[in-house]
Amino acid sequence: MNRIKFTAFSLVAFLVPAAFAQDVFITVDQFGYRPDAKKVAVLRSPEVGYDAALSYTPSDVMEVVDSATAKVVFSGAPVAFQEGAIDTASGDKIWWFDFSQLNTPGTYFIRDKADNLKQSFYFRIRDDVYNDILKAAMRMMFYQRVGMAKEEKYAGKDWADDVNHAQDKAARLFTDSTNAATERDVSGGWFDAGDFNKYTIWNGNYIETLLRAYIDVPRAFTDDYNIPESGNGIPDILDEVKWGMDHLLRMQNADGSVLSVVDEDHVSPPSAATGRSYYGAPNAMSAYSAAKAFALGSIVAGKRGNTEYAATLKDAAQRAYKWAEAHPDSMFYNNKAEYGTKDLAAGQQEIDTNYTTGARFAVKVASDFAMYELTGDAKYLGRFEATPDSLPLMRQYGSWALDQYRVAHDLLYLQYLGYKDADADVKGIVQERFVSIFGQSKYIAAGLGHDGYRSYIRDYNWGSNSHKASSGLLFDLMAGSGGATSAEAGAWHEAAEDYLHYLHGVNPFGMVYLSNMGGYGAGKSVTKFYHGWFTGDNPAPGYVTGGANSRYAWAACCKQYDADNSAKGCGSAANNALCYAVSLPVGEPHAKMYANINEGWPIDSWELTEPSLGYQTAYIRLISRFVKQKGVDIGEKFGSDSTDAVKPVAAPVPNLNVALAGNSLEVVSSGDIREIRLFDVNNRETLRWNGDARRVSLDISALKPGVYVIRAVSGQKTLTTLVVKR
Repeated sequence: MNRIKFTAFSLVAFLVPAAFAQDVFITVDQFGYRPDAKKVAVLRSPEVGYDAALSYTPSDVMEVVDSATAKVVFSGAPVAFQEGAIDTASGDKIWWFDFSQLNTPGTYFIRDKADNLKQSFYFRIRDDVYNDILKAAMRMMFYQRVGMAKEEKYAGKDWADDVNHAQDKAARLFTDSTNAATERDVSGGWFDAGDFNKYTIWNGNYIETLLRAYIDVPRAFTDDYNIPESGNGIPDILDEVKWGMDHLLRMQNADGSVLSVVDEDHVSPPSAATGRSYYGAPNAMSAYSAAKAFALGSIVAGKRGNTEYAATLKDAAQRAYKWAEAHPDSMFYNNKAEYGTKDLAAGQQEIDTNYTTGARFAVKVASDFAMYELTGDAKYLGRFEATPDSLPLMRQYGSWALDQYRVAHDLLYLQYLGYKDADADVKGIVQERFVSIFGQSKYIAAGLGHDGYRSYIRDYNWGSNSHKASSGLLFDLMAGSGGATSAEAGAWHEAAEDYLHYLHGVNPFGMVYLSNMGGYGAGKSVTKFYHGWFTGDNPAPGYVTGGANSRYAWAACCKQYDADNSAKGCGSAANNALCYAVSLPVGEPHAKMYANINEGWPIDSWELTEPSLGYQTAYIRLISRFVKQKGVDIGEKFGSDSTDAVKPVAAPVPNLNVALAGNSLEVVSSGDIREIRLFDVNNRETLRWNGDARRVSLDISALKPGVYVIRAVSGQKTLTTLVVKR
């Protein structure tokens, strides 16, 4: 039931939206868990915020129930988070219920033994539990395509649409809009977010993220996502990348420069948009970003045998990079009246020199690294090696030097550490600082135990869901980097999956932060978000929204104490009334600053719910590391060539453990164990096992008492340890 709430922060009437009033006291990943993964449900009793009138104290026994048989298959006691303290970010009192021992495939729910009405949503346990979710997330990119009809057989009846923005083929330069001579084809690509614009700098980032996700775990991606290219023998992620890449090729000028932005007409559905499209002038950051995308695309195309396209992209990369190097400080500001570009697109794509420390430098280095990977020429590492202190980590030796705002920099460090031509001295400094600070930082590894929902980030601000996904990715990359101890690697890999669980429902709303996922098993997911096309309560599935934003505020013109609703503030009584037309998360704990809304000015819901390809691709790269790998193994196609200069960061390191119990040697891993070998003190092999299993029990009763060396191999992880047989 809706109710009126007054907080200490505001006197605004706050109506609880029906979706958020749904009582969710036992939060789980609503899609489910992998059999061998850590599984922890988060139980919540709201103490601060819109739902503070609700309360729940779990009993001493929680039960996991098989939904098919109604039988209890596991039970245990919940553990109070921080001895009953209130979780700062959410305002909730929290308990953790660990049911990791349950690994039998099936569909389950959790309930309180003393109060069977307190139940979680259903969830599954199976090794491919996230595969369909990855497909849904990738299909979001299809819905965002510009210039392609969304046929019903691919899009679904509710989200089908005709071709949109065909006028992109005759776009004009915004600053010379009446000149027909400036018309050119800038078609293709993707709508960037809830708006219909296209931004070159960011498109380069999205393509890079998708390609690195594919390079990291190529077998995670299949050819059956139900998009027009499905079934062509190419993983659909690469078909999607090509759609964006071809747009970037059209944005490139003959001299190598790359146009910065395309402004689109906004109408729902997009096919109804008839207004002219406009583009903005080139700038250095667009050229560097495009060069990075072209270079990585050329590498992948070449390894897959598409030599013609690889050559096209390599040429484009070299020309874009050469132009950027010749014009490193060229800038173009869109949507700024003082530059004559007001209303050219929405978001500001230019990276100002005062925007963020090292931001422009980081874009250049990312381009350098991609060119190095393409050519194997170590000269491209020189910029970073000459001035490594241009990024915060090398300049600020403290825990704050690593946090959610610097993940893009962190990924550059990890890439550099994998390069065979990296300078030994620079590599040593980076490795020592990066690994040690990562493990110590209260904003990274040391923060893990301080978040009730097991997915710590420093701040909940605009795009917090992107920070969650990026942080999870960073933990998993660090787990596989080789710089962590076995214990750290295992903990960091588990942490990465906890960030995924947050996005899948282990959060203060008990809600999946992807849109309309009921058909994929979610009991409660995003129902509405800021978007120019999906204006109702039935958006296309799979969109990752921005997430909780502690800095959210409606437009300043809203008069919170304007009791007579007179014509002031937002300009009229009707406009003022808009401020109170929907329920808003005002004065909430930071992790609860969210609502399912799609409202424009003055509500400005884009600060909360707008999706973005940046959020989407970060999520895709994270979840792809946890799906069952059903795609084609392209290891042979990734053979020796110039990219042997690169040693990519490894996929997740399995948690590998060895134990001796009497005459039995037990080896357990979260990945597939391939080999176990025992050697005596004279280095003579006394036992060997080869196979494919996650748990191996070997009889060693025939071995003499003494000290033995065990070497076990699981994935890319090799564990060497001593055991004593008595």
